[in-house]
Amino acid sequence: MNELESIDNTIGQVERLYRSVTGREAPPIQEQPYAVIPPEKAPEEHVQEQVDRLVETLIEFSGQSALAGWKPPISVWEGKGEVVITVDLPGVTRDGVHVSITRGMLDISGARPARGSQDGSQVELRYNEHIYGKFRRLIPLPLGLATDRLQAQMRSGVLEIRVPRTGGAPDVKSVPVG
Repeated sequence: MNELESIDNTIGQVERLYRSVTGREAPPIQEQPYAVIPPEKAPEEHVQEQVDRLVETLIEFSGQSALAGWKPPISVWEGKGEVVITVDLPGVTRDGVHVSITRGMLDISGARPARGSQDGSQVELRYNEHIYGKFRRLIPLPLGLATDRLQAQMRSGVLEIRVPRTGGAPDVKSVPVG
């Protein structure tokens, strides 16, 4: 399949998703079907922004609030001896976080409680930008890690996960075909 067929196939999938969520046909394709990526943006960044916009639009059509949950930001560093992952979790306690590994995927989940009045006074919330609720991040782990020696530590609202490398041969093996 060439690149143009792949793009057309993806567009068809998005149109079917749009129909299933909204119950309406997708808007017709314009004369210029593909938007030009602005030169000041990295292509991956631009595509991610467009996908995020699509997901937010679909969430609004489904009647749910885009702020119903939150997606804490992560950073991943790789070194020769280990992989370090940090997750910003302000307002989340150690007991509010669960970390597990399943089939090479690091699963970080939990909940951030809604903030109440800090001093116990009887005040009514009028405006709030603090996102709260359940969260879940799935992070694919590279091969060659000693996941049984994973360490997780929470400090100052930042979850830090360290996974050492096995130090042995990489998990890649060439197999002769007979």
